Amino acid sequence: MIKNKINNRGFAAMMALLIIIGLVSVITFSMVAVVSTEKKIDDSLVVSAQSYYSAESGIEDAVLRVIKNYNYNATNSFVLDGASVSQNITQVDRDIIIQSSATYLNNERKLETLLSINSDDISFHYGVQVGEGGLEMKNGSVIIGNLYSNGVVTGAIGPKILGDVFVAAGISIDNNGLWETYDDDRIFGKTDPEIDLAISFSPSVSENLSQVAFYIKKVGGPSDGTIRIMEDNAGSPSKTELASATLVVSKIGLTYGWVNFSFSSPANLIAGNPYWIIIDVDEKSSKYFLIGRALGNVNSVSKYSSDWDETTPVWTEDFGGDYEHRVWLGGVATSLNDVIVTGDAHANTINNSNICGDAYYQTIDAASLAFLNSPSDPPCSGLLTVGTAHPGSPDSPIEALPVSDSNINDWEADALAGGTYSDAAHCQPAVDIVLGPAKLDCDFAPAVGTKITLSGTVWVSGDIDLSNNNIVELASGYGADSGIIIADKIGSEATNGIITVKNNTEICGSNGYDTVLNTCNASNDTYVLLISTHSSDVTDAITISNNIDGAIFYAHNGSVIISNNANLKEVTAYKLKLENNTAVTYESGLANACFSSGPGGGWSIGAWNETQ
Repeated sequence: MIKNKINNRGFAAMMALLIIIGLVSVITFSMVAVVSTEKKIDDSLVVSAQSYYSAESGIEDAVLRVIKNYNYNATNSFVLDGASVSQNITQVDRDIIIQSSATYLNNERKLETLLSINSDDISFHYGVQVGEGGLEMKNGSVIIGNLYSNGVVTGAIGPKILGDVFVAAGISIDNNGLWETYDDDRIFGKTDPEIDLAISFSPSVSENLSQVAFYIKKVGGPSDGTIRIMEDNAGSPSKTELASATLVVSKIGLTYGWVNFSFSSPANLIAGNPYWIIIDVDEKSSKYFLIGRALGNVNSVSKYSSDWDETTPVWTEDFGGDYEHRVWLGGVATSLNDVIVTGDAHANTINNSNICGDAYYQTIDAASLAFLNSPSDPPCSGLLTVGTAHPGSPDSPIEALPVSDSNINDWEADALAGGTYSDAAHCQPAVDIVLGPAKLDCDFAPAVGTKITLSGTVWVSGDIDLSNNNIVELASGYGADSGIIIADKIGSEATNGIITVKNNTEICGSNGYDTVLNTCNASNDTYVLLISTHSSDVTDAITISNNIDGAIFYAHNGSVIISNNANLKEVTAYKLKLENNTAVTYESGLANACFSSGPGGGWSIGAWNETQ
């Protein structure tokens, strides 16, 4: 018995030991399996991460090459730390799609991003648009397209305008509606209640309010707003609207600048009466506006509201200062003198002019009225329908010029981002050069026959002289967009910023230059916009004595003179002088011209997504 008990105890101990060993083995094998699985997961994550970051490196490399305008292929592949990377770059209209895939140890990751050129749609609606300086036309000069002038138009010995003519009433700035000392900012259109703004003023004379301006900038891409002229109601804007104009966002830059807005139907105001200018915009937390504020103005009060159009809007006075603004009043008589117009003519006074269409006026001389009632061929080229006289017609409103100071400030910032140069290789290049974005702190005068290919906006802090058989073309990467060259020496606008184009200089869009035929390739409706900020009354801002197909000329503070039988596409200036036998031929595509900072700068990076 005793022996059996001992045997049973030994068997039980043995069984317990085997069970314990089994449990330990199971636990050990389980732990090994878990560790092995986690190691495989960790290894897979490491492999996947390496594939992802290799694909991201491919994206970054391609973005850099596009933005900096380095040489690149539409498809490319390379090996990075054992990962095989493939790039694909595709241009769709104005955008570039960049795809990058990377494979490491059979693990593939794919990324994609979108590059868009920062661009502004600037509309040139007329073959010639002129500011208050007016237009002078000499013998044989012709405008093929419509003319809009804010100043007097005068001809000599039969110049022609093959289109309609609008001569707006003259305007002058009203000191009662003027405050332009910048101290700080007012954000509006972002968060309630600082959405809509109102500025009070009382005109010094009884006249039409023709134009206003604000010292303004934008953040992001807000929508167009509305500018409203309202009567007063107990010290706040009433609901009685007298006139309205569109707050055109494309004219407002990302940096501060003065932006003018004109009214197609001006409001007739009474001297001394209180009125309000309302800026009505949408509320958008990430896309909004800033306007400059100035302290100390006793002529006006500024207010803000969550919505001017509520049944009973709440207006809060902004004690931080008055919003920077300018107001112009019209009423100065202008005239159309000694020209042939094949279309309709709109002017306060018409003198010694042959109008082949209808005439809208306050005053017309006997000779002009006689021709209107009995047109002849020439000069009407078969358009011999008797024109209709419209005496007592209201004067045409002022038309603001299409490019604002704010636009120019933004473009100069784009150019500056590419670096500043003052060396001879950039300022007086003697060999063909790819240029831009760049600021040139010098006069720019390429040597004879030098070709300049623009890869971004160029800002010349001095004068520009293209008079040595030079060639200027946009890089092909501009695609359907147009490019910009600016002559602007800040602080010296009265003496510098002059542009000269003559002696067989060629200016081409992104269609490029044909070296065999020695001319621009067929037009693709892209242009180089040449801007001068020169402001002297004595010297011309831009001088052109050359046929130029691929350029638009703009001098909003000075005069442009065109001579020597030159023929070009479009010109806008404070004052314009057309010498004998010169011509401007308008292209309809200019109404929708899109100006960008170019393939070398001004890109924005859109979504950066993984596709696999």
